[in-house]
Amino acid sequence: MTLGHFAMVLYKRGSTYWSDFSVEGRRHRLSLKTPDRREAPRLEKIKIAEAQNHGGLLPGKAAKLTIIEAAELYLKRRVSEVSASTVRLETDALKQVKRHLGKTYIGSLTPDSLAIYIRKRKGEGIAGRTINIETGVLRRILKQFKLWNRVGEDYRPLPESKNIGRALTPEQELKLFTAAASRPEWQVAFLVSLISANTSAAGCELRNLKLADVDLEASTMLVKVGKNRFRVRTLPLNQTAAWAMQQLFHRAHELGAREPDHYMIPLRVSGKQYDPTRPPSRWAWRTAWRKLTQTCGLGGLRPHDLRHHVITRLAESPEVSEQTIMALAGHVSREMLEHYSHVRQEAKRKAVAALDNVTITAQLPKWQAQAERSKRRETPENKGKKLVGTARFELATPRTPSECSTRLSHVPTRLIRRRRAEGETSFYTITPAKTQVFSEPTTFGRKHRQLRRKGIGVPTLNTARRGLKPRTIRYQYMQPALAGC
Repeated sequence: MTLGHFAMVLYKRGSTYWSDFSVEGRRHRLSLKTPDRREAPRLEKIKIAEAQNHGGLLPGKAAKLTIIEAAELYLKRRVSEVSASTVRLETDALKQVKRHLGKTYIGSLTPDSLAIYIRKRKGEGIAGRTINIETGVLRRILKQFKLWNRVGEDYRPLPESKNIGRALTPEQELKLFTAAASRPEWQVAFLVSLISANTSAAGCELRNLKLADVDLEASTMLVKVGKNRFRVRTLPLNQTAAWAMQQLFHRAHELGAREPDHYMIPLRVSGKQYDPTRPPSRWAWRTAWRKLTQTCGLGGLRPHDLRHHVITRLAESPEVSEQTIMALAGHVSREMLEHYSHVRQEAKRKAVAALDNVTITAQLPKWQAQAERSKRRETPENKGKKLVGTARFELATPRTPSECSTRLSHVPTRLIRRRRAEGETSFYTITPAKTQVFSEPTTFGRKHRQLRRKGIGVPTLNTARRGLKPRTIRYQYMQPALAGC
């Protein structure tokens, strides 16, 4: 058979399966060393993957590379292919891969190795999305050396949480910022979160903010470094954000930030030493934020949730249009706006209340009275009876199919026709069921024909079978509901 750019044949010699395939014009006949017919195709794929590496079997040099060495070669190639933020993301993901599998040779990785790694990371309480990112980087490394087929043949990504963030209530917001302002060691976390909750600026945008990007007189902030090119924007500062930015400006000046190219939040090198020419790391105020959220009872709240919070507040305001929200948040589609917006239940309730029609609501008492009168009509003596009309009504019969087609509409009494012309629809009431036993089939059939002819009742249940005696039949008679019928 032919697969891709090479041909392969799987056959059995003696009690062992062999594979015969060609890759780039070179033929390979190899023993798979297994008598299992189901195991042979998997081993054949491994041999083909090894042969695809540089047109021959896996070189010893590549097979003896450790995960750490292979990751370094991979990242060198990725620098020229992707953005710096992607390289930084993959570098961070590889830290955990190196910690667990760093000294393992890539040639000795197996599906069990990958499964054990995933199980360990889940045991550490890591989310499925984070594990998928780490295994994704490992997959790309192994693909570079044509080894992923033998390791990840049965790999399936973990399910990821659909939790897209949260918005704070006014009480929670006040509690958060009151607690943040209570301790000096939480100053940076307090000021950054205050700016984020009033401008929609994300953490990465505030970390890369420079002194030249802030104009305190005009109360504006220029975001130059964002998640993508659409996030480059100018944000106005309200009174709260302007005050917090002024506090950050004074702090940066005290830490040695003087030049316009210096960062608003200098990097802490060690102790009280700061480098204003370098931005802070992604974990600059992570510890302070975790302690802060736990103190005010908001454990699990992320700094990025404040961006969800501010967009939700803007979406709830009737004075702010969607275009204005998208311009402030740096969104390019309404789908992304809906991803970040969490309109609260109270805002939804007010919006639905605006749909009330005064003309319709004025009819509600009248409709309520009609419903109550309908309930009073159901008296106890009428509760077990049903009114049955003559039009297209059919009850089941235990006889032949031709007899089962009997309908009550065939009863053409003069009174019924006259009442029907006057608009009446109910002519009979169903009485409680009665049971009658017939010893002879002829008597049973005669009774059934009489009922059909008179039209005052039909059999509803026959508990006997053909050829058995006695025959028991259950009747529900339909008595006239109109006088004179």
